[in-house]
Amino acid sequence: MKTTLLSWGLLWALVVGVAPHGLAQIKEPTRKAQKEYQKALEAYRFLSPNLALSHLDEALDRSPSFAEALFLKAQIYQDMSHPRQEEALAEALKVNATMFPHGWVTLAEIQWNLGKYEEGLQSLARLEALSAPRMTEESERRRAWVEAGLTFAVEAMAEEEVALEAEAVQGGLNTDALEYYGALDLSGTRMVLTRSGLSSEEQRTTPGVVGGEDFFESMQLEDGTWSPPVPLRGVNTPMNEGAPTLSGDGKTMVFTACATPRDGYGPRRGKGSCDLFESTWDESTQQWSLGVNLGAPNSAGWESQPALSSDGNLLVFARGPKGQLEPSDLVVCHRLANGGWSSPRKLAGKVNTPYTEESPFLHPDGKTLYFSSDGHPGFGQLDVFMSKLQKDGAWGEPVNLGRGVNSPGKDNSLMVMPRGGVAMFATTQGSGNLDFWQVELPEEVKPIEVATLRGVVRDANTGQALVAEVAIVDLSSGQTVSRTSSEGETGFVIPLPGLGSYSFEASAEGHLFGMTTYEQGGGIDLNRSPFVQIELMPIEVGQSFTLEAIQFESGLSKFSENYQAGCERLAQWMLDNSGVRIRIVGHTDNMGSVPFNVALSLDRAAAVEGFLTERGVSAERIETQGDGPSNPVADNETEEGRALNRRVEVVILD
Repeated sequence: MKTTLLSWGLLWALVVGVAPHGLAQIKEPTRKAQKEYQKALEAYRFLSPNLALSHLDEALDRSPSFAEALFLKAQIYQDMSHPRQEEALAEALKVNATMFPHGWVTLAEIQWNLGKYEEGLQSLARLEALSAPRMTEESERRRAWVEAGLTFAVEAMAEEEVALEAEAVQGGLNTDALEYYGALDLSGTRMVLTRSGLSSEEQRTTPGVVGGEDFFESMQLEDGTWSPPVPLRGVNTPMNEGAPTLSGDGKTMVFTACATPRDGYGPRRGKGSCDLFESTWDESTQQWSLGVNLGAPNSAGWESQPALSSDGNLLVFARGPKGQLEPSDLVVCHRLANGGWSSPRKLAGKVNTPYTEESPFLHPDGKTLYFSSDGHPGFGQLDVFMSKLQKDGAWGEPVNLGRGVNSPGKDNSLMVMPRGGVAMFATTQGSGNLDFWQVELPEEVKPIEVATLRGVVRDANTGQALVAEVAIVDLSSGQTVSRTSSEGETGFVIPLPGLGSYSFEASAEGHLFGMTTYEQGGGIDLNRSPFVQIELMPIEVGQSFTLEAIQFESGLSKFSENYQAGCERLAQWMLDNSGVRIRIVGHTDNMGSVPFNVALSLDRAAAVEGFLTERGVSAERIETQGDGPSNPVADNETEEGRALNRRVEVVILD
């Protein structure tokens, strides 16, 4: 939570020595106390808080009920996040609450941040009892925000549910240094993390350790423990690097680097106080590149804490246009065809608030976002929340992850394993140093379990590995869950979500597209490490294929309201291969009269043509034909056979 000044109006009055309207001192301070107070104001104006506190102590020794001095002391303590800030403000309000009645809101906020939830609500009740002057719209918004957080925390603490049981990650990952801001690849067994505060000479002189904040790597071993961190090669510099995020294949890393007053960005080029950079893994040298500035996503402000989608095509990050000390929002940008990035826009939906949102983590399921915020009702300064992607592309109502993960302090830097509900986060609990802990999430905030699909795309005739594009589409919404490239024999790695209906698609230049639909189960029914070899036929005149994932209403040529994955894929393929002409042929089973079925099959072929032309495909490139029941591919005596006969075929004309 950002520091909130007690009151701009009050501070102005204190600085210029004018009491707010209606102010009445309990006892006039002595002249010596007033002189010390004026010296304190001068020191405060020139950013010397310790000197100001010294003068205030002198003033209060002479006049303990000197309200202006008490409020200024409370303000300085709050600026410094002093452990006695609650005590100082409570004392000032006890002496003269009428001087600054809305100070009860600030006191309630401080108590919220300390986990004193009942006391915070009592402070707000004191404001209500004062019958204070009408609040400004901004002040009322802040009061309502504090009250909502306190009420949530009180109700959550009153519930009988046991808090989540977190425990330190086992193995050599945690040390006496600081470990935080981690990132996982799609396997969930490889972590890149930020590390600083190396204490021993041996640690500081390890090859690859450069200084400040550096990147390290840890691997999960067969027994479930994590290996000691090893520094990354190539990307670490004497500057600070932090907050990494990895693509699913572990070959692309986006991270934050910040400028210093003396050295700027060092060997890199930046725009603002902190920028995002992209580094790639070089298999031949076995090291990471230094990292290049992302360009459009960065500004003169503050960009940090990126979250890269598993396919590497979408980036969510925290942006503070006015710098790191101001509230930040979560924004999103997309990778462009040329490899660069689009300009960012605010995340659609209910995630962002007028307060702070940061530390996003985008789960490989493509539908679940975790982030930290102090703008939604929670337990204190920053809580971790979960939001689900809606069918309209917006993010839904955030859900607090609850006790065990969240506390009155700042909770962030959370990751969730691809294959289930185990979350890892950095915390100071236990050792006093930042270490990684883990916790099993409750069902209501778990993501969809994701497996790792690996494969290669080949030419069906020659067996040659192709450079191709592969994608997984959610058939319930039409949203692309993941899209990536298959690079020859290297192939591809892509997340395979569970619990849903999906379309798996592949395309390569000069070839027909490949497509199949599947229902994916969860738990023990999830195929966790599949490997597929996809064969694509070269485009040849006379070739035909059945258009998969096309759905009509029963007995009609009208499309059902479901996402028409087959038609969408055919339309894109036609646009990508502008020289191809096709014939669309409709087929039916033998149920009903022949004339009716012939007409129905022709109407369905025409419906597909209409779909394509709506997507921008020229009608001159399309012919239609209705064959009715005349060309069955299966036995019409069974329902399974009749379903296969009800189909739409595409024939390549030229």
